[in-house]
This record gives sequence, structure tokens and C-alpha cells, in this order.
Amino acid sequence: MTASASGRDTVPAMDAAPGRDPVPAMDAAPGRDTVPAMDAAPGLAPGRPGIEPSPRPTGWSRRRRLRTSVVTAAVVAAVSVSAWALTNGRDDEQGPSPSGGAGRGAGEDRPLFSAGCSSVIAMGQHDECVREVQRLLHAKGADIGVDGDFGPQTLRRVTAFQVLAGLPPNGVVGEPTKKALYTSRVRMGVWSPQKVRQRVREAFPEVADKAVAIADCQSFLDPLHILPNTNGTRNWGLFQISDARLRELGGTPREALDPEWNIRAARKLWSRDRDFGDWPHCERAAEAPRSAATAHSGT
Repeated sequence: MTASASGRDTVPAMDAAPGRDPVPAMDAAPGRDTVPAMDAAPGLAPGRPGIEPSPRPTGWSRRRRLRTSVVTAAVVAAVSVSAWALTNGRDDEQGPSPSGGAGRGAGEDRPLFSAGCSSVIAMGQHDECVREVQRLLHAKGADIGVDGDFGPQTLRRVTAFQVLAGLPPNGVVGEPTKKALYTSRVRMGVWSPQKVRQRVREAFPEVADKAVAIADCQSFLDPLHILPNTNGTRNWGLFQISDARLRELGGTPREALDPEWNIRAARKLWSRDRDFGDWPHCERAAEAPRSAATAHSGT
């Protein structure tokens, strides 16, 4: 042995056995690749193990980029599907456009918007489109026959519906009224004739029988009765309050179709002179003698 400079003994080189290759100084661990010698970083002493980690293999970087691309594509696809589902759901809720364009149920669920119905349905028509209007009004509680004939009763019910739905009460079924017939939550149920009679008697205790006769003559005890006049004005509700009287009383057509409001308004008008001068035709009819049969039938 020869002493090294550091004071440690050096191990002499071993000769290879005859017929065998010489064994390298360090064998790699079984099953592991050998790590190539790394150059020392600047400023590091040569021969020392590398401090900085070796760069990752290029195959790992490709796999990571591929995984990132797949995840990104999945996220984009999920967002697209969610947006499509949300938009589709909104379209289903909104239904077809007011013009009756394409959309779910444009010709099936909403026949009034189909090509078979005219843009405006009005007095005098007799067809399936009128029948659909009557069916929709009846479904909202209106007392109306479903016969496909746009006559005076359908005119009154259409006008009443427009008032209750906040539409211009023109009595014709255009696109706004068609849409409201399908989407509005307006209910057109009214007091029964028995309830009307009872409330009128309570409001007019002094002349109960005559007050009931006046209301019956004016509206047949129908709270939604509307009568158009030749000059373009209308009379509204149980006691057929005119447009002019409505303005005097500070009321509106919608209020006039409320039976309670209408009866109170009639009471105010009667109280001015304690007579039914505002209803001259029906006052005379109420005072005329009535046969037993007529009184029994209420006609």
C-alpha cells in the first residue's frame, strides 16, 4: 500500500480474472439506468455530485402537454353543452314568438299563431280560430259558449279579457291578445247571480227590489257585461257605468268590472237624487207591472 496525500490508504487496482472482462469501479443498481456524469455547475468544484436536479425527460413533457390539452377540451365541451341546454330551456319557456314564427308548438300547442288563422280575429268570423279563442276564454273561467261563432257574447268576453289583462280593449284578437290568451294568468270567474242579488240588496236597503231589477235589466246580473255604444263609448259592469260616469267617479274600466266597486258606484249615483235617473230605460222597466210568469222567469 502507498499512503495518499490525505493520509488514507489507497486500494490497489484489481486485475481481472483470466478470461473475464474487467469490472467497472461502480455498478448501477439492478433494474436502474445509469445516470450519465453531469458537468459541474459554474463555480462548483469538479468531481462533486450535481446539486441541481437533472432536467425531466422529453417524453414526460409531451405526456403532460397531451393531458392538459385533453382536460381543456373536456372543459370547453362541458361549458358548450351547458350553454346549449340553458338556451334551449329558455326557448321552451318563452314559446313561439308573437308573430307565430318557428318554435315548439307554434302550430300545435298555439293554433292561433298557425298559418291557418288570420292575423286578426274579429266580430263576424265563424271558424276553428274563433273556437280556439272561445276555448281559451272558457279555460280562464269565462262564461262563454264554444261554438266557433264570433258574436256579441264573444265580443264582450274578449273585451273584458283585454281590460283584465291590461291590453287596449278594442274587442278584436290581434297578436298581443293571442299571446296573452296563452300566457296570461288572468282569471275571469265572477259572482253568481245569487251573490249579486244579495249584495245589491245589502247596498240598497231602501229600494232593494228595484235596485236588483235595474241591475238585472242592465247586465243580466253579469259583472263582466260590456255594451259598446254607437258613438264609440262603452258601458261597464253590473250597473253599466258609462265612460263619462267613470271619469266623474275617478274609476277605470277594470274597476268597473269589479262587482263590489260597481255596486258602490251605483249607490253613489243613486244617492245624489235618491232615484235611478242614470238608468231611465231600466227604471221604467222596473216600475212596469210584471206578470207572475215573467217575475218567476226573471226575463
